[in-house]
This record gives sequence, structure tokens and C-alpha cells, in this order.
Amino acid sequence: MGRNTHFSFIIYVESLLKLKRKYVNLHSEMIIVFFLFLIISYLLFNAIPGNAFSSLLLNPLLPPETYQRTIELFGLDKPLFERVQLYIINFFKGDFGYSYIYYPRSPIEVIAERLPRTLMLFSIVNVISFYSGFLVGKVLAWRRGSKSETWITIGSVFSYTVFYPWFALMMLWFFGYKMDWFPLGKFLVPEKWYDSPYSSDEIFYTLILFTTIASFLLFLVFIFTRNIESLENRRNARIVGLLFLLVLASIYWSNGEASLKRFYAADIAYHMILPTFTVTLVAFAGTALLTRTTMMEVLKDDYILTARAKGLSQKRIRDRHAARTALLPVVTSFIFTIITIIDGSVLTESIFSWPGMGQLILEAVTREDIPLAMASFSFIGILALIAHFIADVSYAFLDPRIRVKADT
Repeated sequence: MGRNTHFSFIIYVESLLKLKRKYVNLHSEMIIVFFLFLIISYLLFNAIPGNAFSSLLLNPLLPPETYQRTIELFGLDKPLFERVQLYIINFFKGDFGYSYIYYPRSPIEVIAERLPRTLMLFSIVNVISFYSGFLVGKVLAWRRGSKSETWITIGSVFSYTVFYPWFALMMLWFFGYKMDWFPLGKFLVPEKWYDSPYSSDEIFYTLILFTTIASFLLFLVFIFTRNIESLENRRNARIVGLLFLLVLASIYWSNGEASLKRFYAADIAYHMILPTFTVTLVAFAGTALLTRTTMMEVLKDDYILTARAKGLSQKRIRDRHAARTALLPVVTSFIFTIITIIDGSVLTESIFSWPGMGQLILEAVTREDIPLAMASFSFIGILALIAHFIADVSYAFLDPRIRVKADT
């Protein structure tokens, strides 16, 4: 068993190396498109009439020289071609200048403050919606035609196609205002943090570290139990693994410095419930519908009929054969949500007053903070490149046909 696993891993690595050579041209083109995107974005920002400091001219108490000195300080008096050239050179140096809004802080410092808040919120949303949506979607495809499948599909279609701003506002009005179960906005209660020895950023980093480790351990539980033949034994093994992780989590938050941060972490987690639940409903519906549609197509393939003719159990056919093939487009959709974590957060963070990257991008664009906006767009572009790379690696792992093509 161990030798077979080791041999399969070697074949997998060799396939990845061959795929790397195959896709190197594609990735080179993507990098070129990435830089074209940055240059065009920079030109469009500079095409907007006025600049971030035009409001200084409206202040009668400030002499005109103040405006001119400010323009010169940030290099806005230079010709556009020279500014574009300087921006590209500084980009390769990792120098994004200073933010106009948060001067004298750099855009990287501001992004480093806001990014954990967005990652914490939307990473949880994506993991929950992907896993639950895939499980529900494959069951819906398997039970097509039943009443439960019909009603769940109708509910998923409504949730996925609903006008999201209206839906989010209704959720906020009902659960936050009418029922008073959750706070109406923000990510903490200021009164609870007046005497706090920790900043909110420290608590966010602690929460991200904890959820990352917990997610990795949970992933290991599912990986090591997937080869258990008996469905009941596999389910029991996973329950035991989950209980063990819960015990470890309770020990972690009850000892050491984590026990002191627990109160503040609970406050942030409480504020995350409503936006997380709202976005998860929409994302879950999309994953479930995509899985259902793909599974229904896969179930018509010849190899599924062959598996049934061999007398394999229905659950084995569904989970081991059909579901794995149907997983490819779902994984593609999940991976590319990495890109939309940032730009897709603008609406959610604006509605729920969550001070993350979405609000930061909106503020940078509306107030013409070019360095901050360009740094944010650069980060989104880098995420897109990472997502494409992860997609290629995942395909080689999930679909043996890709490894065969790489060998030929």
C-alpha cells in the first residue's frame, strides 16, 4: 500500500513537470495581460478630471501655493508618460509610494491592515459553500425527479438568481433590526475594546491562524478516512476526528495567551455570523446547482453503466466514480472565487459595514487615491495568476486524462 502510494506520487510529480512545460507559454501570456491591465488602469485613473487634492482649492483658508506644493510632493505635476514609466519601475521594486488618503502610510501597510478582515470572512464562506454545495448537489442529481430534489432546486435557483443587494439588505433588516439577533454592522463593539491590550488586527491574525490550522487538520481527517470501504465506519471515523478537533480547539482557547484573546475573538466572530450566513446562502446555491447539472451529465456516461453492470453499490458509483468526474468544473469555480474574494467583497462590506478590502477599494477609487487603488488592483491580478496555477495543478491531480496527455 505504501509503495503504491509512493509510486503514484512520483508519477503525479512527473506529470506536473510535463504540464509545467506545456503551460509555460499560457502563463507568460497571462503575465503580459496582467501588466497591460495595470497600465490601462493607471491611464484610466489619470483620465479622471481633477485629482485627489482638488478639494484643497475649495478651502479659502489655504493659499494656492499649498495645493501646488502638494501636487509636486506626490509627483502629479510630471507628464503622464513619465508617471507611467516611473510607476512600472517602482512596481518591480515593490514601491507603491504613499497613500493620498492615509498619508504617510504606504498602500501595502493599509492593505495589510484590511486584507485579514476580508480573508477571514470570505474564506469561511467559500469553504462552507463549496463543501456543503457539492454534497447537496450530487445528492440532488442522484435523486432527480423526487419532490425533495424539486423543492431544493427551486430554492437554490431563487437564492442564486436573487438581486444580491436587496437580499443582503433584507437579511440585515430582518435578523439585525427586526429580530435583533445580530448587530447591524461593523466588526466589533467599540465599548468592549476600550481597555483591550490587543488591537483588532492581532485578534484577526490569531483567528486566521487558528482557522487555517483547523481547516488543514479537518482536511487530513477526510483524506485519511476516504479509503474506508464501509460507509458507516467512514462516517464514525470522521465524527471521531471532528470531536477530537473540537477538544483540541477548546484546549487551545482555554490556555495561555489565547484564553485572554478569547473574549475579543468571540466579539468579532459574533459580528461575522450574519454576513457569512448571507453570502454562504448565495454561494452554496451556485455550487449545488453546478454540481447537480454536471452530475446529471456524468451519470449518462458509459462507464457509469459499466459500473452498475458490475454490481457496484449505488453509493460507490455516486461517490467514487460520478462525483469525482463532476468535481472538475466545481473545483474550477471554487478556485476562481479566489479572485472574486477581493472585488466581490465591495457590496457585502458596504452593506454590512465590514471594514475590509472591498470598502478600501471603493474608498480609493471614489477619492482618487491612485497609489492605493493600483496596489489593490495589482493584488487582485496576482491572485488571478495564483488561481490559474492552482487550477492547473488541481486538474492534474483530479483528472487522469490530463496526466495521460502530458505523457504523450
